[in-house]
Amino acid sequence: MTTLLEAKATKIGDLVESFLTESTLIIFNDNVPDELHDIAVLHTKSELLEPVQVGDSLVVGDRKYSITAVGATANDTLQSMGHCTIKFDGESLPELPGTIHVEENELPVPTIDMVIAFVRLV
Repeated sequence: MTTLLEAKATKIGDLVESFLTESTLIIFNDNVPDELHDIAVLHTKSELLEPVQVGDSLVVGDRKYSITAVGATANDTLQSMGHCTIKFDGESLPELPGTIHVEENELPVPTIDMVIAFVRLV
C-alpha cells in the first residue's frame, strides 16, 4: 500500500455535520482563512506525494472508501491547500473540478486526531 497523503484532523467545523447529511465532507489544511473553518474538517498540513486517481482509496478513521471519480483540479487543491470536497455517492463523473467521489457507504463521523488519508493499494 502506498500512502499518497496522510493528515490528522485538528478541528471539526460547526457546519460539517449538516454537510454530511448531504453525503459531503470538505477538508482543508488547518492554516486556511477563518471563514472556511465552519464548513470543513481542518487537518495537519501534508504533502500530496502522488496524484489521487480512480481506484485509490480514501481512509477516514477506521473506514475505507474506494474512489470512483476525481475532478480535474482536485489534486492541485489537495497539494496547495489540503482541500477537496468528498462526495459519498459513487458517481463515476466528477460533479465539480475540485470534487473527489467515493463509493456510497456509511458516512464517517469526523473526530479530532482522526486520520484522513488517500492510499493506493499496490
